[in-house]
Amino acid sequence: MAIMTTEVKELFESAANMVLCTASADGQPNGAAIGMKAVIDDETVYISDQFFNKTLANLRENQKVAVAFWTGHDAYQIHGTARYANEGDEFAAQKEQVDAKFAAMGLPIRAKGGCFVHVEAVYQMAAGPDAGKRLA
Repeated sequence: MAIMTTEVKELFESAANMVLCTASADGQPNGAAIGMKAVIDDETVYISDQFFNKTLANLRENQKVAVAFWTGHDAYQIHGTARYANEGDEFAAQKEQVDAKFAAMGLPIRAKGGCFVHVEAVYQMAAGPDAGKRLA
């Protein structure tokens, strides 16, 4: 179990730069740029799916993921297990928020699903002597 610090959660929420990394069952990697996301609690983040293609195929085969996010010099990486959802109350609450954000931007984009990622480790990703250090 890994608990995200307030710093990690705040950067996750505010970072414009984010990549969700997945791999197929045979190890073929994929990285997807992420725009819509949220911190659910100290151990869970949500990543919305509007355009997952290779990502969703990988998640069906292998639920282990990494999420890299950064702003300026601040950078972290989360490792965890993703649970994909496209129905139910938990997903509906996230979909409502995501769809409202897109509507406010004047974009006709809707969430079709999303990943609830259980955080299993947090790593420092900023350049320097602690780069790669496990924080939680």
